[in-house]
Formats: sequence, structure tokens, C-alpha cells
Amino acid sequence: MKRLVIAGILLLFGATLMAQTVVTGASVTKYEATSVESQPKLFVTPLAADLVVIQTASTSFKTQGSITLPEAPDSKDNKVLERYANEARRVVVEGIEELKAKALFEFSESESADVIVAPSFSVVTDKSDGRRLSLTIRVKGFPARYTNFRNVKPSDTTLVYINRSLPVGKEVKTITSAEASQLEVLEKK
Repeated sequence: MKRLVIAGILLLFGATLMAQTVVTGASVTKYEATSVESQPKLFVTPLAADLVVIQTASTSFKTQGSITLPEAPDSKDNKVLERYANEARRVVVEGIEELKAKALFEFSESESADVIVAPSFSVVTDKSDGRRLSLTIRVKGFPARYTNFRNVKPSDTTLVYINRSLPVGKEVKTITSAEASQLEVLEKK
């Protein structure tokens, strides 16, 4: 143990000797300062809103679009062809995601809705001409609007409270955050 302590001291002493710098013929000025950030900090109060479904039955909307694949390489090399296949796959996946977003936007615009609740998609390839894929995207969902915007109150939030004294598999209760804070106070007593 003594040898380890002595070796550690020697190592530390050697490290400090190596860290010293000797400068001759030059003036070196070293500045050190600390600062406190004085930037204004914003506190954002979360907003809550009610969501009112415009139609109680699901509605569907259809739009069309196309995706252009990258040009295929003129090569027989498997690695080059594999890179092309991966790139083409990426272009198709990103293109479909973009067309789905377009369909959601157009659907909500046509229904004067803010959001489509529970959207489901169907993507069908209509035709393929060389590098161009023509697709039909059908989206089905419930158009809805946001109403009654307000600052979040404890009653707007819910928590799942699991009583720690109950064995696993027993009662799980959904409560408001205000009720949860009261339970925490009671448990501390």
C-alpha cells in the first residue's frame, strides 16, 4: 500500500513538472475570469385545449403523387448495386412519408380541421414507368378542431399512481396530479 501511495505521489509530482512551461524572450499574459450568465430565462406555461371531433364516423380522403428513383448505375459490381438498392429504398421510404404528410394536410384542409385523429393509410402503386412510381395514398380518420385554449391546470393532467404498498398485480388507479401531490404528502407523514 505504501508503495502505491509513493508511486502516486511521484507520478503526480512528475506530471506537474511536465506541465510547467519555460518561456524565454517573450512576454506571456494569462487571463482567467469567471462569469455569470445574465441571459433572460423564459418560463413557458404549457397550454391545454379541447379536441372536438367534427364527424363521429371516420372519413377517407385520397390523393396521388409520384416518386422518382435515382438513376441506376451502369455497373456489374455487387457493392455498387447494393449501394444503389439502399439509396433507392431510402428514396421510396422518404417519398412515401412525404406523400402521407401531403395527404394528411390536404385531408385536414378539405374538412377545415386542425388535426386528423387516428389516421390510417393505404399506399397503392398505380404504375411504374422506369424510374417513376405513381402512387395513390388513401388516409382514413376523424377530422377534429382544437377549441378552448387555456393554461394547463393540475386538473388537466392525469397520472397513473401505483400504490407502493400493494403487491404487484393489484389495483392501479388513474388520478389527477393534484391528488398525487396530496398522496405524496400523506406518505411522507
